[in-house]
Amino acid sequence: MSRTHPSRVFCWLLTVAALIAPVPAARADEPEVEGTASSKRPEDLLREIVVASGTAGHARRLPKLGFHPTLAADESDITLRNVVRRDLDLSGEYEVMAEPSESLLSDASVDVVGWKTKGAEAVVQLFGKTQANGKVSLDALAWLTESPDAPIYKQHVEVEATQVRVESHRLADAIIGALTGTAGGFSSEMSFVFGHGKARRVYVIDSDGHDPYVVSPPDQLALAPAFGPNHRLFWAGSSDQGAFNLFEAGDPNPIALLPRGSVYGIAFSREYDKVAVSIARSGGIKMFTGPDLDHLRVASSNDLAMHPTWSPNGKLGFVGETKTGTHVFVDGKPISPSGLMASAPVFCRHPDGVRAVYTVGVGKKRDIVTSGEQGGSMLRLTTGGTSRHPACSPDGRLIAFFSTGAGGEGPGLYIMHLDGSRAKRISTLLGESLRWARAPLGKVKRFSVSK
Repeated sequence: MSRTHPSRVFCWLLTVAALIAPVPAARADEPEVEGTASSKRPEDLLREIVVASGTAGHARRLPKLGFHPTLAADESDITLRNVVRRDLDLSGEYEVMAEPSESLLSDASVDVVGWKTKGAEAVVQLFGKTQANGKVSLDALAWLTESPDAPIYKQHVEVEATQVRVESHRLADAIIGALTGTAGGFSSEMSFVFGHGKARRVYVIDSDGHDPYVVSPPDQLALAPAFGPNHRLFWAGSSDQGAFNLFEAGDPNPIALLPRGSVYGIAFSREYDKVAVSIARSGGIKMFTGPDLDHLRVASSNDLAMHPTWSPNGKLGFVGETKTGTHVFVDGKPISPSGLMASAPVFCRHPDGVRAVYTVGVGKKRDIVTSGEQGGSMLRLTTGGTSRHPACSPDGRLIAFFSTGAGGEGPGLYIMHLDGSRAKRISTLLGESLRWARAPLGKVKRFSVSK
């Protein structure tokens, strides 16, 4: 069992995660990472990373998309339209047009040609109606204005009234898929830790920032939430300055792990057939992996192995300590630049290829960068020096992150396209350890708050 005092390791963890430690000079016997020179100042190293096109103000032109207006006033119709419209706007795949003039206002057929003359390259029509039996019917259609004769997408579903918002996200994902060839990722949820000092609790929030709610109990200091098999939610929690045990939402009892020790991070693979856990052992934090929580084996010799994450190809990533500070490791190899403190890695399964995304920092400044799965092709996604804790959308085209800067729309939780463009705030909450996972098919229920 670890002899490391949990509060000591916790302070250590927060120091590294916040990226406020000074960066020591590299030693001659340590190889450089990504070809950066150790003699350069960290500020210069950060400035040398190429800024992504969207971040630099050269975002790609987006095709325009119109939403056919309706005269309906049914609550389900309003929810459907608001959710789908916001999802399409947040997706960064289309420029959503303003509501049209009365010339296109109708509950009947869609004037696709009329939309084309207004510059639209696609148009969406939505209907929501409460039935006599209490259920709600939802209809969604989408056209490309180049092919006005028939919609490229058409769907009709009936759901319980409590599931209108959930099903609206699924319809939005399907519409995005019909228009772009890859389904969207908004039928999903995020989890993160929010709070200060001892009042640090796990929260869950909808993919568009709707309805954040707390899950972990008030007497726990919570860390590192992660979605597991069947969309179960896990985290590390400590009570009365004791060890950090592993908990699952809805169960007040900790999960017994072997080896024993304080838990500081957990991650499941894309197919949930692998798990990685950071556990305090022998004065440090070791990384353990296995097919499940009952069969863990040591996976790294690094003495400060935290924030585990799995790539879509099954590669293990984590933050580890070296002689030049903290680095992002992938399958045991450091991929982040020497001279910059790195933290919070995640992998995006983008349609153009897998990308590693993580935070780099100089003093109290921190920005988000992306590279290839095993390094190289590095791009800087933010330049405000205040962005951290990225998470990838299930479709791999978006990242969510927290920003404490005064720029943009102010501090809070943001969604941004992976090219660095169209950063939009979805919540004013500021947290850490952000994770994003697709919700299961069928009814989605709120996680039970642990007592």
